[in-house]
This record gives sequence, C-alpha cells and structure tokens, in this order.
Amino acid sequence: MTSRAEAVDLCLEALATGRVHGISPNHDPAHAPFLQTVVGDHGMVRDFGLYEAYFTRWSAAQPWQCQFVVVQAHRIRKPPRWRRLLRGLDGFDLVPGDLTVPGSEYIRVLASDSEACVDTASGRLMKISIPAAPPLTRPGPAPQHLRRRVRAVAAGPSAGWPGIPPADWAHVVAALGSLHRDEPERRAVWTAYGLSVLEHAAAIWPADEWAWRWSRFVLDRPGTIPVGEVGRVCLAALPMTAGEAAELPRDWRARTPDVVRRSRMTMALLRCAAEDVAPPPPPTPEMAAWQPLLRHIG
Repeated sequence: MTSRAEAVDLCLEALATGRVHGISPNHDPAHAPFLQTVVGDHGMVRDFGLYEAYFTRWSAAQPWQCQFVVVQAHRIRKPPRWRRLLRGLDGFDLVPGDLTVPGSEYIRVLASDSEACVDTASGRLMKISIPAAPPLTRPGPAPQHLRRRVRAVAAGPSAGWPGIPPADWAHVVAALGSLHRDEPERRAVWTAYGLSVLEHAAAIWPADEWAWRWSRFVLDRPGTIPVGEVGRVCLAALPMTAGEAAELPRDWRARTPDVVRRSRMTMALLRCAAEDVAPPPPPTPEMAAWQPLLRHIG
C-alpha cells in the first residue's frame, strides 16, 4: 500500500522528470502487477493503481506501444495541493497546458513535458499526463481545415511544394497520421508526401527533434526505408553520450531541467532505434489456420 508521502513523491517525480518509480513511458511499464483492459485491436490500458499506462498499435500484427502514462492523483486519499508541489519544482519552467476545461487548470513542465491537471476550487492536483514523446518545440495552433488542405496538396499532381508553410509542418505530419489510419487505401500517397515534408524540415527543426519525428513516421509505416537506417539516424542525433547517461544522478531531485530534457530525448530516440528491426516473417497458411485455436488447446 502506497503511503501518502510516497504518493506525493511519485507525483513530484512524474512532474519533474516524466518518470514514475524511475520508469518512463519509453520503457514497457510492466514491472509491477497491473489490471489490463484491451479496447479492440488498437488500444490497451494497464492500471497499476495510482497510475495507468495507455498503449496503441496500428494493427493486431504489430506490438503494443506505450503512448503515455497518467498518474491518477485524485485516487490519493487526500490529493496534494498544487501550491505545495510547486516548492518541489523550483527551477523548472512552467507554462499553461494544452487543455482548457472549466473547473480545471492545466500546467505543463517544459523540461519533462508532463502536464498537471489541478482542480481550481480546491487547488489540489487531480492527475498528471506523461507522454512517451520527448519534449519538443511546440508549433502554434493548427490552422483551420488543415487536414482537408493536406489531403488536397498531398494528392496533387506536383505534391504542392512549397504548399503548406514550415510553421505548420509538425501539424502536417500529425494530420498525415490520421489520414494513414482513416484512409488506408491511399497510404502510399500520405507516406510519400510525409517523407517530402520531413526531408524539407531537416534543415529547420533541431536535429534531435527531427530525428525523432522522422523515425516515428517511418517506423509506423514498415517497409518505408531499409532496416537499420532509423538506428543510424537516431544514434547520430542523441543529445547525451553513454558516459553522460552512466553518470546521471540516481536521485531524481539532483537532475536539472536541462538534464531531464536531454535524458528524455535520448530515451525516446533509443526506443526508436530499438524498434528498427526486420519484421518477423508471416506465418504459413497452415500455421495461420491454427493461430485462432491455440488459446483453447493444450
């Protein structure tokens, strides 16, 4: 049973470092007992009690990937007051969060990209969202009807360059992800345009951010590039050396915002590099016929 002091410390660690008990969403957070709920072929939740890990995948043939962890601070018997937690975040820059919900205030920690939800009436912390994505330069709000424009430009006769302004390219990549999911019959078109956008963005975005965005794009589209290329790109863009990683303080309180940001980015890039392996061969037709029956025999 987690004591209140331990729960408050867990909240501070999650906010400052983007980790829970030293584990980030870029690890497979299956290190403790959990209750698992699968939502169709594409979603899964693992509930560890005070926090939950959320997973997705493009298809049933692909492995689950943790997208974010949520610390459910409202489950603490007496959730900590945000004003008290601020003392433990001294030196960390805070900005308004992405959401606007009546009765709640959202605050994001820049170094970790963790986002707190605070109940405005009581001033108490309700939850913390920790993305698997590393801290990235945030673009401005997406322009209206961007998805419609991306669809038109991507499918145009000349791919529409210069097409959409560079300030919106991160939004373009996100829109192509939704088109990849919702209009699979045109995935070749969305992929080709996305690679063009990312090729141009390499000269504009920070090297580590570009490497992560590019890697996630091609890894979600197996066969787009040769196996081994993602690993090469990610390892070349790491903002932290193996020696620096070995010297990281074990106590999260000793980690500065700069160290947190670089370690989060390093872990995210290493996760991409680790995924850069050849897919397993498809089962033979005879074996495929047996697979639905395996759980019912033996």
